[in-house]
Amino acid sequence: MNRITHHLLEEGEELCAPPSIIYVAANSAAIKNNELSNVETLSEGKAYWMKNGSILSPANQYLKIYMIEIADMKPEEIRFTATEPCKINPILDELIILQNSKSFLDRCNFQAKLWKLIGSMTEVQPLDDIDQTINYINHNSHKHFTVQDLAAKARMTPVSFARAFKKKTGIPPKEYVLDTKLKKAKELIVQNKGINIKDVALQIGIQDEFYFSRLFKKREGLSPTVYIKKIQNRVAVVSQLFLQDHLLSLGIQPVAAPVYPSIFPKTNGVPSYLEKPLEGTYLLNAEKTFNSKDIMTVDPDCIIKTSLHHGEQQTLTWMKNNQVYSIDFQSTWDDYLEQIAHFFGREEAVATIKKDMRQLEKRAKEMLRGVARSGKWAVVWVRNEEIRLYGSSNHACMELLFQTLGFKPHQDLPNSGYISITVKELLDLNPDKILFLWSTKAAVDKVARHPEWNQLKAVENKDIYVPSSQEWDPWGPLGRKHMIEGIISYFNLDKTLLYD
Repeated sequence: MNRITHHLLEEGEELCAPPSIIYVAANSAAIKNNELSNVETLSEGKAYWMKNGSILSPANQYLKIYMIEIADMKPEEIRFTATEPCKINPILDELIILQNSKSFLDRCNFQAKLWKLIGSMTEVQPLDDIDQTINYINHNSHKHFTVQDLAAKARMTPVSFARAFKKKTGIPPKEYVLDTKLKKAKELIVQNKGINIKDVALQIGIQDEFYFSRLFKKREGLSPTVYIKKIQNRVAVVSQLFLQDHLLSLGIQPVAAPVYPSIFPKTNGVPSYLEKPLEGTYLLNAEKTFNSKDIMTVDPDCIIKTSLHHGEQQTLTWMKNNQVYSIDFQSTWDDYLEQIAHFFGREEAVATIKKDMRQLEKRAKEMLRGVARSGKWAVVWVRNEEIRLYGSSNHACMELLFQTLGFKPHQDLPNSGYISITVKELLDLNPDKILFLWSTKAAVDKVARHPEWNQLKAVENKDIYVPSSQEWDPWGPLGRKHMIEGIISYFNLDKTLLYD
């Protein structure tokens, strides 16, 4: 039996969906399949055929969706056109009323109107052709085409096409084509050992290698020759940690590195500050078991690895390779940096990185003094159904907050690590201020519905803080800098003063 349901998801909520058509009525959704092999972002006004998987709501926003379950519908590739929610939502709401009616006539009308709606959503519209054109550009970076060529494919005039394309992507079609070609060029350089500049240019549809070099330098800030030097140490990172952060800080772009597509679906599986620096790098899904054959396709000269979460058998397989540098767990970010720098003879760079970081931390501490010392803090992570209370040491994030930036910890926090607590136990602690890290608004709101929540001192004094902190990861220099800037901005301080 066909059925329509309406769902409103708060920030960070996840909904498991049966085989169905998903229509996004407000904001955007991340769609992931059960194998975690890919995550798609679905924008407002788009429909998607969900074979099996789940839907994630975006950060800092709610998500409104309709789920259309079609009985005995065979899974197939269905391309839906973009449709305006203001036109579709009322139809779907009417259909929900009809399907719940006991009237035979209403139920017949429901079936007829449902199929008419689905038919209209699969008709090709100009905006749908823009999507197809974008997909064509992305998969044909080796071809040369003008705006006129692309407009013809979209069955639009060049002027109308350029206007619609910029509205969709934020940049003119010519700029998008060049960006796509240069991303492909970086991928070719990084993932193909020994490739020459002329071959790279030819493979992205540019016949003149000197023009390509000028274009590359203008848009990337360095020549292809200098860019190649960044990967002369062909390093693959096999770890559940973002050790690519440390490598990039040392001027080395890895040829392969781990990503988490379900955690960072909109930025290629990494925090936003790593997305651009990793263009061209072969991305390894750290949510699944690493496959050595995948890594060897990029011909690394060496591999940096840490202990993996998928069993010792995988670890032993990697240990047979004498080009593997194994790193044990380190207690601080700079210990990882020093070890990696030692592997590649970049020890001198470490001193500069650490000096700059200490200066940044010192300025941030001065700017945050009024906030950090205004009461006793507790840091909490609401993770699924668990409430984690963190100690003030033996964790990179907590040491940054409490030791480095001077936040005053509550005297009864755990000595180190974290403990799982209840709202009642949090009330027994009763800190002056509570900082929720890595927690979605939906998860915190769920905790806030507990009857004892309003008795918390921090709630009474409006000292509950829930920053958008999913990207706060101070285990590497770039992540540490990003987190410090994020804290400064969250407390309405001017982060430009960090660099005066």
